[in-house]
Amino acid sequence: MVLLMLLTWGPILLALGIALSLRWTLLRHTPRMTRPDAVAAAIAGGIPSLVVSAPRVGALGAGPPLWTDLGFLAALPLILGIFGVVVLSFPARAARTSASARLAPRTLQTFVRPRQPIVLGSLAAIALALTLAAGAASETDELGHHTRFTITLGTSGTSASTGIYGWYHSLPSLTLLAVLLVITAVAWLRLPRPAWGEDIAHDTAVRRTRADNITRLASGAVLLHLAVVFNSLRGTASVMLSVSGNELGMISLGTPFAAMQPALFITGTASTVAGVTLWMLAALSGVTIRTRRQVPVHTS
Repeated sequence: MVLLMLLTWGPILLALGIALSLRWTLLRHTPRMTRPDAVAAAIAGGIPSLVVSAPRVGALGAGPPLWTDLGFLAALPLILGIFGVVVLSFPARAARTSASARLAPRTLQTFVRPRQPIVLGSLAAIALALTLAAGAASETDELGHHTRFTITLGTSGTSASTGIYGWYHSLPSLTLLAVLLVITAVAWLRLPRPAWGEDIAHDTAVRRTRADNITRLASGAVLLHLAVVFNSLRGTASVMLSVSGNELGMISLGTPFAAMQPALFITGTASTVAGVTLWMLAALSGVTIRTRRQVPVHTS
């Protein structure tokens, strides 16, 4: 029971610890936001972090059956990511604009770093590749849904089946992934639209932070989606078929990717930790960190 609790909630607690550490060390100089922007960041990152953790209660045998449905678990992070990005797409308006501010150029490159779309696109490509591979390996079950993976021993006809992240579960998530990418691109494109505030340097820093948070929310959503896929494939990889081979004794047959179980467990856990960490960093970005003023020491 203790091990199950550790495996279930350990990644969430680790992500919280990493997010707090990063916010108060490497990211302590994040610019101060207005109250509306800080609240928006807290909602966009905080609510998804809480909601995505709820189905973990299902691993302990509690909660509604929906919390153990593979299709729902795979789609939930993407839905929450879309929600968070949409929230950050409507920043607070600048209070005043000076004449010099109106002359300063505003472009997408001013706020969005080139590596941000590259990272998000790479994660989406991995999700697409896994979807295509798992979908192609899936077979129809008794309901006609592509949710089954079967291994067969030679020509004897002896086989064993298990569930897999097939087309039935993956196609809805693939659609949500496309929606997430489009909405993220729109949110980035909206960053230069509002007029400059009175302090151009501070306004630039705040918008860059918003761009960072949009990237964190979208990338975190894809990472948490990938975590569900990795964990599902790990379960599929664990299926074994054992039959009696007469004088040869028992013959056991596993899946072609059975040796990948440890790697799938590690990547699934790492994806969970990384995804929740990114969401929590977005939520914490609006928290003001007070720095101590150094008192000058007078020497006689």
